[in-house]
Amino acid sequence: MKKLVISVLFAAVTVTPAFAAETFSLVKDTVGNCAAVVTAPNGWSGLKAVSDKTYSSWSDADKALNDVKACTTFVR
Repeated sequence: MKKLVISVLFAAVTVTPAFAAETFSLVKDTVGNCAAVVTAPNGWSGLKAVSDKTYSSWSDADKALNDVKACTTFVR
């Protein structure tokens, strides 16, 4: 059940604000899944940034995920 809740939260953070975003960051959830998400000024609940760098487009951030070694899987 906990994994389901985390997955739903992870999906909501990655999809919902994407239309109004200007920058994107790379984050990892508690299970080890990584994704490119809209940069949040106050961070993300349950997610940890895996890089200090931000990207101007989702596609650039998505490409950068390939170089992240701290992830077990990628959510794209």
